[in-house]
Formats: sequence, structure tokens, C-alpha cells
Amino acid sequence: MVANVRRSHVYERSGPSPMDAIPVSSPKGSAPADDVILRTVGLTKRYGQRLAVNQLNLDIHRGDVFGLLGPNGSGKTTTLRMALGLVWPTSGDIEIFGGSITNTEHHRLALQRIGAIVEQPAFYPFLTGPENLRGVATFAGMADSAATRARIDEVLTLVSLAERRRDSYKKYSLGMKQRLGIAAALLNNPELVILDEPTNGLDPAGMVEVRALISRLAQEGITVLLSSHLLHEVQQVCTRVGILKEGSLLAQGEVNSLLATEGGLVLGFAEAQMLPRAAEVLHTAGQSGSAPWIRGVHYVPPEPGAWIPPGGWLLAVDAPVERAADANALLAGQGIYAAELRRREASLEQYFLALTGGTATATRAEAPVSAPQGGTK
Repeated sequence: MVANVRRSHVYERSGPSPMDAIPVSSPKGSAPADDVILRTVGLTKRYGQRLAVNQLNLDIHRGDVFGLLGPNGSGKTTTLRMALGLVWPTSGDIEIFGGSITNTEHHRLALQRIGAIVEQPAFYPFLTGPENLRGVATFAGMADSAATRARIDEVLTLVSLAERRRDSYKKYSLGMKQRLGIAAALLNNPELVILDEPTNGLDPAGMVEVRALISRLAQEGITVLLSSHLLHEVQQVCTRVGILKEGSLLAQGEVNSLLATEGGLVLGFAEAQMLPRAAEVLHTAGQSGSAPWIRGVHYVPPEPGAWIPPGGWLLAVDAPVERAADANALLAGQGIYAAELRRREASLEQYFLALTGGTATATRAEAPVSAPQGGTK
């Protein structure tokens, strides 16, 4: 559904507004790095004996595209519902735009600055996109004015639906329906947009459409908080993430920072017998102290679509990327020459599975010194 959390905001007004009681957003590009737009403090929610969210502490900064990640049932949607006032916490607090949700008036005014989609958006199938948005605007308390009609045109353009404005909703693809839901969430020009599983159920083309739209929102200076379990999608669009499991926060931070220790080097060899020799040389150099920058060596399978060397395995070296030439020189000194040497791209999926106890190959296994036999060592 589209959460119409804004009740009385209109685009045309004269004189002071109660919205002036809340500090306005900083100009684009000038917000301080520590400007927290939404914060949860010890946020907890119980449903009977089931603990859905457990002592959750999140910070969403202005300008973030923040991904709330976790398996199904980890508390993502419950957290978003509490932020929107659709569910009340059992304990803890949520601060939005600098004030607590326990301050009823502040919370009411703060919600007017938020657009949201929780679960699937629903619209009238026989109405066009603009007609549906006019209905949403009416329910949200927006004036039936030229400014509102102009805003509807703006958001349809922003979500790339302006050319389909005469089509009824029932003719939309899944991706178009999701984008119309986001358009509805954008009607009141919000500073914060909350999206619950925005690419869930979409085909690859629809995912690309929604991902591109989220990137455009970020470019417009809108802060985005989304939930997802599609890690590849999140890694491509989010700047910061929080990882949940069974209602508890396992990690939080910038995507690049979380994955900084998960990269390194990858080497491939045209001759299968060179793989264990290279592993032995690099492992020994790291352990002996002659190359202390080598923190580990292990075998990894090639990524989908990548070159598959003889024997089917690559060598991953846990070492700074800038040491690639030094690693190559160590091997060349022993008559071992790599056919491929490149940066190992860190994977949010691998990080997530390792953190939540999934069944992925460890990203930092101890270095094997013999060739793999039917599996990673």
C-alpha cells in the first residue's frame, strides 16, 4: 500500500505554517555529514512472545540511500511501520527530523515530510496514472489546484511515466506499477522516502527501472530508506546499509567501508599445476614475514560469466590492491606467471551471508597449499 502519512500539506499557502516549527532541510550539497534525519534508539517490538525487533539502533543521514537488509522475518517491515507510525513500539524511541515520535505534534508534522510505500501499491485498475494520483492527492489533503496538477505532472516525469499518462493502470507492467506507487509517495515533495521491498516480484527489466529511479531520487537530494533481501540490487544503489537477523542489528555503515576488508587480488593461471605452486609461494611469503601485507590465500571459484581457468579455480589473495605488482614479482621470481591478475570485487552477498551464518564460501579461509579436490578448502 501507499502510506499517505501526510494529511494536510498543500502546495499553495500564504502566511506562516505549522510546518515552520520543524527546521527546514539544508540546501542540496550543504547538509553536514552528521545530519541524522531518522534515528532509532533501543527500538523494540514484541508480538506476544515473539520478539520482532530487538534493541535496534539505526542512524539514517540526510542524503543517504540506506538499505535495511535481512532475511524474511528479520524485522525490516516492522521497523519501517514503526517509523511511519503504523505500528507502535513496545519500547525504545524513534527520532525523526530531530524530534521523538512520542511528541505527537512533532511526529504529525514530521510525517508530512515523508513519502512511503509499504508492501504493494494499490490503485484503481480502470483509471489512468494521473487520475489515480489525483485521488491520492485528495486523500492526502492536497488542494485541488493548478499547483497540485503541476506536481502530478512532475512526478510522472520523474518516474518516467509521462508518456503513458493516457494508459489505464491495468495496462501497466509490474515495474510501471511500482514506479506509479513511488510517484504517489513523491507527491508532497518529501525529504525522506521509505520503500518496503521496492523491487520485490519484479522481472530484471523492472528492477533496473526502479533502481534507476532510486538513483534519480538521490540525485534530487531526497533521502531514501528501503528494505530488501536482494543483495545485488542493494549493493548497486545503496550508500549505507544496516543488516538485521531475527530483529537484531548485526552491522551498520557505508557499503564501501563494510566491504573494504573483503576485497583483495584474484589470480588465474593458464596451467592448472601452477595454482598450488602459487598458493604455496604467496602463503609462505605472508607467514614468514617477507611479505607481511599478504594476510591470507585461498581458492575461489570464478564469478558467473568470468574466465574459467584450467582446473576451474582462481587464487584469491587477501592483500592491498596496490600490492598487485609485488605479488606478481614474488611469483615471477619462482618462475610462476599469472594469466590473469585483477582486483577482487567485494560482494555484499558474501559479507551478508558470512555475518548472518549463511552457507557461502568463506571470504578469508586459511591458505591451502594443495590444489582443491572437488571443493574450496
